[in-house]
Amino acid sequence: MNKKMSLIPSVVFQKPFLLLFFFCWFLFYDLHAQQPPGHSTLAGDLPKSLKAANSPYLVEADIFVPSGKTVTIEPGTVLLFKNFTGVHVEGRLIASGTKNQPVTFTSEFDQTFNPKSQLHANPYDWNGVFIHKGGIGTDLAYCKILYSVYGINSETKFIRIHNTLFAQNGRSNLTIEGTEHNVTNEPYSYALSVTDATVDGVPVKILMDPHARKRNAVRYSGLTAFLGGCSLGIVFISQWNDAQNRVSELSRTKVTGASSNLVSNTEQDFLDAQASRNRNAAFSAAAFCLGALGSAGFAWSFTF
Repeated sequence: MNKKMSLIPSVVFQKPFLLLFFFCWFLFYDLHAQQPPGHSTLAGDLPKSLKAANSPYLVEADIFVPSGKTVTIEPGTVLLFKNFTGVHVEGRLIASGTKNQPVTFTSEFDQTFNPKSQLHANPYDWNGVFIHKGGIGTDLAYCKILYSVYGINSETKFIRIHNTLFAQNGRSNLTIEGTEHNVTNEPYSYALSVTDATVDGVPVKILMDPHARKRNAVRYSGLTAFLGGCSLGIVFISQWNDAQNRVSELSRTKVTGASSNLVSNTEQDFLDAQASRNRNAAFSAAAFCLGALGSAGFAWSFTF
């Protein structure tokens, strides 16, 4: 009897322990199953650069661009935010996406970027991007702001937003100095004029598109190469045609030695005409290749 009674406490205490063990295991498994594959985690102050190769990043707590610092986010980078988290920009944030590789700020449940998620993303999933008064010069180009509460809320108008898509944000998409902007489903752009910056004493350079110099260099170099290559190609094609006619003419003429009185052309004349033809063919091909490269560079300049 005493032996049976002694077993009762062990059974009573053992069952709650097993229940707690299985509950913790299930909770861990469920949370782990929803984590994006190969993710890196972020919280607190951001490093100087976020690399696309390390994304998607899982934001576990509020992240900050510290005052006086600049943080750059590479094209193609994805940030997945947990509930009640967001971005606080107190310095300068440069999110440099491209048309084909945007920078994406979205919910951790966004199955497009986190296929392991068992839940669907919804508006209000995370807080949004808050740009404080010190965030002058912040630049977001080709970004996506998805499933947040406030989208982008900026306390300063001295920012630049270029071709940024806002979708499925709960309370607002874009608010600048308390004024909500009418953002549609199309990519949205916002930038101050040079006059506005000058009047308020803000350095114009800090509001300029950081890619403008590179874009213009590629665009005008490409245009020059295209026009120059096509022009040279036409010239060399014309010279090739003349040389080809000369080769055809000499090939119909009986060519003899230099001492012959039958014709005035020699075999060397025929060989020289062939060499001229082949040379002009190579030059025209190279010129048109240069024009093609210039055309590709010109077209590429419109993607960033």
